[in-house]
Amino acid sequence: MTEKEATLGRWHKEFFENIHLFVKSGLTESEAKSILEEFLVLSQSTPKPKVMEIFQEPERLEEIGVYTDIRPEPRDFMLKFLDPIMKKFKVEGTENLKLLDGVIGKYPVTLISNHLSHLDAPAIFTLLYNSGPEGRKIAESLVFIAGRLAFEPDFTRLGLYMFGTLLVCSKKDMADNPSLSDVMTKINMRAFRNSQKLQADGKVISIFPEGTRSRDGRLMPFVDTVYHYVANKVILPISLEGTEKILPIEGLLFNQAVGKLVIGKPVLVGELTKKEMQTFPSHIEQISFPGTGDKKQFIIDNLALLVGSNLNKHKHGTYRNLYKGDIRETNQLISFPKKPDEHVVIIGSSNMSVAFACVMANKNVKVTIYSPDSEMVKQCNEEKRDILHYPIYKLPPNIEFSDKPEIMESATLFIQGTNPWEFDNIYSKIRTYLQKNKSPMVNVIKGFTGSKKGLILEDLNELLLIERDRLAVVSGACYPDQIMERKISGFEISAFEDSLIPKLQELLSNNYVFTRTAINSRDTKGVQLGGALKTIYALAMGLVEGYFKRELGGNVDNTLFHLSNRFFNEMVSIGVLLGGDPTTFNGLSGMTDFMLACFGSDTRDRKYGYDLANGTRPEKITNGFYGLKVLPNLIQLDEKRHPIVTAAYRTVIQNEDFDLVAEKLQMQLARI
Repeated sequence: MTEKEATLGRWHKEFFENIHLFVKSGLTESEAKSILEEFLVLSQSTPKPKVMEIFQEPERLEEIGVYTDIRPEPRDFMLKFLDPIMKKFKVEGTENLKLLDGVIGKYPVTLISNHLSHLDAPAIFTLLYNSGPEGRKIAESLVFIAGRLAFEPDFTRLGLYMFGTLLVCSKKDMADNPSLSDVMTKINMRAFRNSQKLQADGKVISIFPEGTRSRDGRLMPFVDTVYHYVANKVILPISLEGTEKILPIEGLLFNQAVGKLVIGKPVLVGELTKKEMQTFPSHIEQISFPGTGDKKQFIIDNLALLVGSNLNKHKHGTYRNLYKGDIRETNQLISFPKKPDEHVVIIGSSNMSVAFACVMANKNVKVTIYSPDSEMVKQCNEEKRDILHYPIYKLPPNIEFSDKPEIMESATLFIQGTNPWEFDNIYSKIRTYLQKNKSPMVNVIKGFTGSKKGLILEDLNELLLIERDRLAVVSGACYPDQIMERKISGFEISAFEDSLIPKLQELLSNNYVFTRTAINSRDTKGVQLGGALKTIYALAMGLVEGYFKRELGGNVDNTLFHLSNRFFNEMVSIGVLLGGDPTTFNGLSGMTDFMLACFGSDTRDRKYGYDLANGTRPEKITNGFYGLKVLPNLIQLDEKRHPIVTAAYRTVIQNEDFDLVAEKLQMQLARI
C-alpha cells in the first residue's frame, strides 16, 4: 500500500465517523451513510478546475483565464450535505438585502466577510441561499476570490464549485514560489479585470479582507491588497460567528455548532462617476475618501468596522480599542469629541502609556501622546497605531501623536508615561512647558530612576520643579498587553492632594478597568515603591526559576512559592526603609502586583531573569534590570538583611558566576 493510499484510507475512516452527526440531525443511519459516501465519490471524481493548469503551462493563461464557474451537481450536493451541519446557525439582517434591489448589475457590488474556517465561503452561500428569495438571488450571484491552495485538497475543492471563483495568488504564495512570481502577477491583474466585468454582468465579488483564517476567531488586520476590490464600489458586509467550530483545523470530524451570519447594511465606499451618482439610491450610505492622510488605510479600516460592528465584542481583535468600553450591549464606536472634557497629554510612548491612552479614550476626551521622534509620530498618525509598541492594534480617533513641545500648553492633565532610562531624552525639551502649565500630572510607569531620590514623582518635584500638589501615581497588577486586549484589570491611586483622586478614578474606570483609592491615599512613595521593587524581585524570581529548572528539570512550583513569602517580606522591608507605609504593600500596587510579576505568564522581568539563568542576556532593557542597576544609589546592599536582591545584583549587574551565587543564596535562605 502506498503512502497516499494509506493516508486516503485514514481520511475515509475518520470521515465516516461523522455518521453520528447526521443521524442526530434527523437522518436515518442508511441516509447518513449514503450522504457521506456520495461526498467521497464526488470529492474524488470532481476534477481540479482548469485554471490550475496555468501553473504547469503559464503560456496558456490567456487561453484558460482565471474564472471557474459553478458546477450544479457539487453545488446541489453541498447544500444537502451542509444543511444538517448548519441547522443551529441563524441569519440576521436579511432586510438589508432588499436595499440592493436595482443595485446589482447597475453598480459594482462586493461582499466582504471575516474569515474563520475553510468552510466560510460554502457557509455564506448556504446560509444566504436558504434565507429567502433575496438571499438566494445574492447567493446565486456570488463569485469568491480564492487562492490556488483552496483548490488543491479534494475535501475543500468540492465546496468551491458551489459558486463562481476567481483565482488569485497571495503574497506568501508568490514569495514561496519565486519562479512563478511573474505568472502569478499576471493572474492577479487578470482576476481584477475579470472582477470588474463580472460585477457589470450582475455578479457579486466576494472576498475575505483578512487574507487568511483567524486562528482564534478574532478580527485580524485587513490587508491592503483588497483595496482595489472595494474602492468605489457598493460593499455588503457579512459578519460570521461559529463556522470555526464546525470543522476543527485538525481532523475531519464535523460539529453541529451554534453560529450566525449577520448581514450588514450595504455601503458605498468611495465614489462613483458623476453620471452614476445622479441615479444612485439615496438610502445607501456612503463612506467618502478623507481629505488628508492615507486614503487607502482609511477605507480598509472602515471596512473592518463594518464587519466588526456585528461581531461579539470579544471578537474585535485588532480593532477592539475602537469600540466604547463603557457600553455593555452595543458595538458603539469611539468618536472624536466635538467638545472634549479634557485634553490629556501623555508624555512618552511606552507599552503602558499607550494602554492608558486607550482606557481614557473611552471618555469624552482628547488624548495626545508626545514623543520627540518626528518620523515615528508621523507614521503613527498616518496608520492610527503605535508602530513601536502595539503595531497590531488600531487606535481610537481621539488619540493622536505629536512631536511638538507646545502641545503641553493646552493639556488639562498630564500622564507621565516615559520609562526611567528615557527621561533625559523626553523631558529636556518640555521642562519649561510643564512648569508653566499647572495641570495635574500622574505617573503610570513602574520602576526606579537613576537619581538619588530614585522615584519618579520625587524627580518630577525636585528636579523638574513640578509642585507636589499636582502629582499623583496610578499603579496595579496589570500587564499593558492585557489592558490593550480589554481583559479585566485594576489600579489604585495615591496623590499628595486628595482632590485629584475622584477625577482620575472616573477617567480610569470602565467595564474592563476598575480603579480605586490606595489603602493609604497619600502614600505616594509606598505605591511607587511597590511597583518599582516588584520588577526587581520578578527578575530575581526568573533567575531562581531558570536555575532550578536547568539543574533539576520539570516543574519547580514548590520552590518558587516557598520562596515567594521570603521575596515579598524582603521587598516590603526595603520599601519601608525607603519611606513607604508597610500597610500600602498589602494593596494592588504591593502584594497583588508582586504576585503577578513573579508568577504571571507575560512578565518581562521574570523572563529576563529566566533567560539570564540559561546563559542568554536579553538585549532589551526592562524596568527590573534598570531598577537593580540603580538600587545601590538608594540603599546600601546588605547581604545579611537583603540576601535576595544582593545576590541578584551580583549576578545581573556585576556578572559574577550565577551558579556560585545561587548556591550561596540557597544556603542563606535555608538559615533564615
